[in-house]
Amino acid sequence: MSKDLIEIWVACGTKFGKTFGASAGMGIRSMTIHNGLLRWVAPIYAQTKIGFKYGRKILPPEPYTKVDNHDLSLTVKGLDTRWEFKSGKYPEDLEGEGVHGYVLDECAKMQEQVYDSAKTTTAVTRGPIMAISTPRGRNWFYTKCMDAKEEMEWSIKKGIAPQKLYVTAPSIDNPMVSAAAVEDARKSMPERLFRQYYMAEFVDDGTVFTGFRKCLEGPNMTFPGDHYQWFDPDYSGEIVVLGADWAKTHDYTVFTAFGIESKKLVGFQRFHKTPYTEAIRRLVIFSKKFDDVIIARHDKTGLGGVIDDQLSYTDLPYEGVTFTNSSKSEMVAMLITSIEHGSIRLPMWEDMIAELDAYEVAVTAIGNMTYSAPSGKHDDIVSSLLLSHSALVQYSDSGMDLSYLDTTNKSNGSSDTINTNGIDALGPVERFYKDLTEDYE
Repeated sequence: MSKDLIEIWVACGTKFGKTFGASAGMGIRSMTIHNGLLRWVAPIYAQTKIGFKYGRKILPPEPYTKVDNHDLSLTVKGLDTRWEFKSGKYPEDLEGEGVHGYVLDECAKMQEQVYDSAKTTTAVTRGPIMAISTPRGRNWFYTKCMDAKEEMEWSIKKGIAPQKLYVTAPSIDNPMVSAAAVEDARKSMPERLFRQYYMAEFVDDGTVFTGFRKCLEGPNMTFPGDHYQWFDPDYSGEIVVLGADWAKTHDYTVFTAFGIESKKLVGFQRFHKTPYTEAIRRLVIFSKKFDDVIIARHDKTGLGGVIDDQLSYTDLPYEGVTFTNSSKSEMVAMLITSIEHGSIRLPMWEDMIAELDAYEVAVTAIGNMTYSAPSGKHDDIVSSLLLSHSALVQYSDSGMDLSYLDTTNKSNGSSDTINTNGIDALGPVERFYKDLTEDYE
């Protein structure tokens, strides 16, 4: 590395090996300075552990390197050089003493203030900053990359050593990445997302659901607390489809409802820390806010038939869906298409907007694409929207008579009334779901 080189900006495709490469570069740097301080910064604390793991493998083993698993730091004892791993969540925490080098990992997901803090702490040491990331639209990372590219090209023309370097690293440039896997991704992903995640290109909008704001309408809605619901005051009795994403542990249960004719989100409910039986009861109460529900599509991933067994005691028509990489990708593609065509209408729901903004594509170690929220964030609203929207596409485009479907689409078979000659044949579970009152606000 040239002593004049101060900044390296690398736009990487997914699975290119940017974390390993940056770790190797930082490892070399840590072995060439005395009494130095180096920092690895990632968007959230959990992600710093990835860099820490690579750093442990690259540096000499103990006792030559002191490993602190609590503070996430590595110290090369003979050189007294310390390598810290920190979160970029609070950029002001990075300011202070001089630092002799930085890696900003996935910096497109961090605030620009993280870079500003890094520049401040390397002003005297002139330590290099390596900023690596998969592109995420044309945000500040894009601006810095283009600045570095312009300065690099100018320096080359002048015949002088550049102080900034810009590198583009598509996934296919890594010989360890299967060309077949890249081609599969090209076929299954929207072209815009493929260019961003695999070709390391800067597209106009880096979000999965680009342009969804043009589908928003109505007043801005923010809800205090963890339990809330909303129903469109202009709902006029049209048939609706429901989507239900159940909370697994610390997540939220979310219900969403789309009107078949208006293609408008006409209601939603969000809560957590609720047993499944009570959550199902709330779904039934939620459904009764609408004149006619043609289907309630719910996520049964990891739950098997537990929810289906409970729903069979209700009068709600339902369908359980198991999310797989393939099925979720298809649902995401359908929602992207509706958003890009502007064919659906969404309320100005701040929690929903935040989830749509943050939603991203990740690639597993074996090359499978997964859609989810970034680590530490929620995607329950998006999952519910995927379910209700997929039902909306199916039933609004089917050309079938919806009133007929309403009487025949019951998942557990016939809903004919049994003549019990005046005897109440309902068991305790059926009675629990059928004796419903408006007891939740």
